[in-house]
Amino acid sequence: MKVGTDGVLLGAWAAVRPQDRRMLDIGTGTGLIALMLAQRAPEAHVTGVDIDDVGQARENAAASPWSGRVAFAQCPVQEFETPEPFDLIVSNPPFFVDSLTCPDRGRTAARHAVHLPFGDLRDAVLRLLAPGGRFAVILPTAEAERFLAVCAGRLALVRRTDVRTTPRRPAKRALMEFVRADRPAAPPADCSADRPAAPPADCSADRPAAPPAAPPADCSADRPADPPADCSAAVPEVSELVVGTGEHECYTPEYRALTRDFYLKF
Repeated sequence: MKVGTDGVLLGAWAAVRPQDRRMLDIGTGTGLIALMLAQRAPEAHVTGVDIDDVGQARENAAASPWSGRVAFAQCPVQEFETPEPFDLIVSNPPFFVDSLTCPDRGRTAARHAVHLPFGDLRDAVLRLLAPGGRFAVILPTAEAERFLAVCAGRLALVRRTDVRTTPRRPAKRALMEFVRADRPAAPPADCSADRPAAPPADCSADRPAAPPAAPPADCSADRPADPPADCSAAVPEVSELVVGTGEHECYTPEYRALTRDFYLKF
């Protein structure tokens, strides 16, 4: 598959933080998204992995200003190994599950989830993602719901943008960002410093026993509530993006603002 709107959308939409230093593009193809990430993150090293030949991706990287920070590997992501995990993982994966395959084997591999089922993609992300890292993916809306079901309890959705091609058409694509759903729970807060220490007990037999100690003070009102430990319980940020106005080759200001840095003439 060559350059398409899906790849441009994902490469421009995925959140890139200043501290992100290692990035992975699963199913890199021609290297489009990997090069977009390298352009956006001047300090990052980007790796692209694909089950098919990555010669075109290497040629594209060599002709770019970021060749020293982009590398590619021809390898199924299920077998891909790395000495360090990644701060950001992105994927524009093959997505057709039940539809008929194409006679062209290369096109089938790029479009149909034959070699990369959603469960395998989820497991690869969990294995390769650094603590605190994020995973961004673009899928057709129906397949997005399948992927959410596959990720339940393992990857938590934190951001989603539904993409319409024109204002009158229903959403055709979903851009989604995930974090790990298995973050450890925060330890209980110690509020003992918020109240004075209890005086030492006097066990002298020369006076009646002291009354039972009062129950410990509840200092929960003295501090703001702790955030939920399980990020999967948080409400994801949801938005919508319209690509075109409906007129031939006429794009919306929102799409132009998102992607203009990656077009030579826009």
